[in-house]
Amino acid sequence: MSNGEETARIADFLQREPSRQGLDVLHDHKLIGKDSPDKLGKLRSYFGSTPTLKTILGDLDIAIVSRDDSKIYTLIEIEETTAKPKVILGDILATLLGNGIAFKGKQDLQVGEWTTLVVMVHDKHQSHLDCLAFLTEQTNNLKQNLSPLNARIGRIIVDSFSDEMQLESKLRAHINEAVRRRVG
Repeated sequence: MSNGEETARIADFLQREPSRQGLDVLHDHKLIGKDSPDKLGKLRSYFGSTPTLKTILGDLDIAIVSRDDSKIYTLIEIEETTAKPKVILGDILATLLGNGIAFKGKQDLQVGEWTTLVVMVHDKHQSHLDCLAFLTEQTNNLKQNLSPLNARIGRIIVDSFSDEMQLESKLRAHINEAVRRRVG
């Protein structure tokens, strides 16, 4: 399965749970015949005051967002093809160095202490666990010294999965924890 298909399938899976809690699942990969157009579009970290093609720092796969106030409780990036630290750091820093998260080019989403950034890394043999723990610890420390608005993200989690079932299980746990931790 390609990265887009997997992300779409995971987003479809997640939509069944958070929607009951007043949350929406926004994502950027279409699952044919299942996706609502209002929940499908590009999620992008951007610098400056406006998201344009010239100010995009990076794309994210999924956001769990409150319907009431547009607060993002969980931002998710799924790395299915690599566990390389420089790729993981690129995902994290492209998010943290931004001044906002746009969905479909609109600036109406909010990040803050209530937001958890989750980077899920495919690691079939679970051989990178020490490295992922190190990256989690260091990026959580690093963000305290950054000034962009996205550095207000409350928590960063870098975790691994060996198969689809484990990915679903871990994402469910991370999202539930982020929603329980609502602050602000």
